[in-house]
Amino acid sequence: MAIIEPFALGIGFLLSFVYGYVPSYGASIAILTVIINIIIFPLTLRQTRSTKRMQDVQPELKRLQKKHKDNKEELNKEIAAFYKEKGINPLGCVVPLLVQMPVWFALFRVLREPLLFIPKSQSLFLDLENNVNILFFNMDLQIPASEISNWIERVPYIIVILMVVATALFQQKQITKKQGKSDNPQAQQMQMIGKVMPVFFGFISWTLPSGLVIYFLTGNIFRIGQQALIIRIEDKNEINDEKHEKEKDQTEDKEENNQQEQDPRKNRKKRRRK
Repeated sequence: MAIIEPFALGIGFLLSFVYGYVPSYGASIAILTVIINIIIFPLTLRQTRSTKRMQDVQPELKRLQKKHKDNKEELNKEIAAFYKEKGINPLGCVVPLLVQMPVWFALFRVLREPLLFIPKSQSLFLDLENNVNILFFNMDLQIPASEISNWIERVPYIIVILMVVATALFQQKQITKKQGKSDNPQAQQMQMIGKVMPVFFGFISWTLPSGLVIYFLTGNIFRIGQQALIIRIEDKNEINDEKHEKEKDQTEDKEENNQQEQDPRKNRKKRRRK
């Protein structure tokens, strides 16, 4: 695909640049993954906040579901309006995945045919041409696990694939652990995607170049730490907001009480003047 080639050339150059400082093909792919995830961090931040907000408003959603349990159309309208008010996108988790799709296809091309996209002047080109430093934990990162005929040699490939599935499931559970079962179609769709995607990545990892599987695994691990930090900051902000709201309510109550105390005094003074 012509639209993918500019991405592939850029990734090939960046990968070879990293390799120039870290002469390990697998480590270079892992570092490249971190760089890409840092670039798309604004999208990840938005996704995590949206998902967390959706998790936090589950009690309100259940109240709406109970209120409109006999009217699905009205329920969907109420929930859509509620999401808009709270700034929640039920399908927000899909956006970063879609943004990364060109990167995945480009990286697939680079890892499948690296000599076409890596500059010939770079050391990575020469090492790949001469099969030097291309193994990573005894895995050839240019081929998929499905092309390995010996099952013993497949073991490290299978372990990495299982780690991709496990980290993806943990990442999903990390952000949705408080979410209960929802009757809303959009929420159900998001939950279904969250359950299917880890299995899907494990399935396709069997036929993809193992370097791309390293990309998946590194990205999952990086996002687990990223999400933990975002959730911690969001929780702290929510606590501070609740504290400020409580202090504001207390101040308003105090002012109202003072006003009520002053009004009888004013009335008594008026009666005395009369």
